[in-house]
Amino acid sequence: MSNTVVQGTQPQEGDVKTSPRVDSVLITVYLGLVIFGMIAVYSATIAQAFDTGDHFVYLRKNAINIAIALTGMFVAAFIPPSLLKRLAPLFLVVGIGLLVIVLVPSIGVELNGSNRWVRVGGRIFQPSEFAEILFLIYLASYLAVRDQQMNSLSRDVLPIITIYLVFATLLMLEPDFGSTMVLGAVLLAVLYLGGLRISHILLFSILATIAVVILIVIEPYRLVRVMSFLNPWEDPYNSGFQLVQSLIALGRGEWFGVGLGTSVQKLHYLPYAGSDFLFAVIGEELGLMGLLTVMSLFVVLIWKIFHISWLAAAVNDTFSNLLAKSIGILIAISAVVNMGVNMGILPTKGLTLPFMSEGGSSLIAYSIAIGIVLSIHRESQRKLKR
Repeated sequence: MSNTVVQGTQPQEGDVKTSPRVDSVLITVYLGLVIFGMIAVYSATIAQAFDTGDHFVYLRKNAINIAIALTGMFVAAFIPPSLLKRLAPLFLVVGIGLLVIVLVPSIGVELNGSNRWVRVGGRIFQPSEFAEILFLIYLASYLAVRDQQMNSLSRDVLPIITIYLVFATLLMLEPDFGSTMVLGAVLLAVLYLGGLRISHILLFSILATIAVVILIVIEPYRLVRVMSFLNPWEDPYNSGFQLVQSLIALGRGEWFGVGLGTSVQKLHYLPYAGSDFLFAVIGEELGLMGLLTVMSLFVVLIWKIFHISWLAAAVNDTFSNLLAKSIGILIAISAVVNMGVNMGILPTKGLTLPFMSEGGSSLIAYSIAIGIVLSIHRESQRKLKR
């Protein structure tokens, strides 16, 4: 029986009751976030849409992205976890390839000073979002083979750290500092769940902190972001502009908001109102109650994902257990970072709110991840009934 579970009592098959093959709560919460996001993005981007002369341009783009995302989730839900495990080395190669192609001048698309996108069929996508999921599949397979036998730094730990450094280097060449940090945090969390000693976790955490500080100091614009985050009101019309406008939006919302569709900050005051700062627009229009609703949906979603990982542990499927946990941790960290940036708790990272923000890459990649979790749930239920 696998011991790779969240710290606590190891679940036994007799302790777990079987349920329908499809987790209706997970799907309902996922669809709730997607639909909520679709409405919020339509409201947040209405000013930009008016500028184009097509009031529904962003709504149509979002609807197409949602259709692709739902298709991806449906397909992923029918891929057996065992097949994902066998293909993990191939996924690793594909993930690295996705990060390389954006750096090719004739293929990569530069926006806002970063080469993070490629154009496919007239639409642009961000390959790093998909590379993260592929890395997590390989990470779960790597740790499942060892099954809490992570005792040797040179033999067990350094190989996967080296692979992460390859991903991190390619991400930083784009540059994509936010995704590099999030993926690193997920890696450390999953290594801990996979059996790595706490002393080693602390060692790598200290080294990662030193690396982050160096990367911030050597790049002027990152240092400016950190300094403006500490006191955005010192330069409210330049370096602190985004955060100041976000805080104004949240402050205007108070308890119940100014009303859906009536945000003032989205009218060309708050940059990236439909993507990075969608959470602030929701706070302005729906108030604290709207923000708590979004937070609650994410809490339920993460809880269900971890419950499904617990079911996988109950049937001795270490790979599925770790993969579900890593997906849950990725979604949780991404959501917390985005919310923290909007509320002025964290420096600006350029990360979207999972399932809700404008931008198809994140929505499609995370929806595929939800499909993988649904597949893990179905397979675990099948084994339990057997």
